[in-house]
Amino acid sequence: MFVECKKIPIFACLIFSMSRTRDTYTIPLQSLKEGVFDEVLEIGKEFIEAQKMEGVFDADVHAKVHFVKQKNLHTLSIVMKGTISVACDRCLDVFALPIEMSQDMVVKVGEKDDELADAENVIVIAPDETEIGLSPILYEMIMLSIPLKKVHPNEKDCNADVVSYLKQSANKKTKQETTDPRWDSLKNMFKN
Repeated sequence: MFVECKKIPIFACLIFSMSRTRDTYTIPLQSLKEGVFDEVLEIGKEFIEAQKMEGVFDADVHAKVHFVKQKNLHTLSIVMKGTISVACDRCLDVFALPIEMSQDMVVKVGEKDDELADAENVIVIAPDETEIGLSPILYEMIMLSIPLKKVHPNEKDCNADVVSYLKQSANKKTKQETTDPRWDSLKNMFKN
């Protein structure tokens, strides 16, 4: 379903409906004319489950897709913002982690063995391709936006029982860090 938008007189601006199959988000190349296309995709639990994302339990993410179709070279820009549900590394409770990421890519029509095929932010598609699958790109963007250490922004939001247990456990470890008396004589060896 296409809706024409005549705000920009130079370009034929169409809002395109990305076909959404069971587990993929795609841009239908053959049915689009040359021009500028914008769409907002909603990424939720269905997408997370279909992509089998480990460590992500739910999502409420909006991805703004800006696609410029030209004859042999297209540009694709995705801006993603929202929250995903992940387990806190400190207390193991699930919390909403805000994510934000953007990526600009060039989509080149050509052969897969083209020299640009291995270039960063370049997608090479065959001339007979009818669509561009966005699922792998969206998956990668979500996974790369997750920090290495996932903790509640405020320690007060963590599970109080777990945090108190961790503090007690840390105190016990510092008290138990006494050395073996057999090694004490070796410490004095370098003082002479």
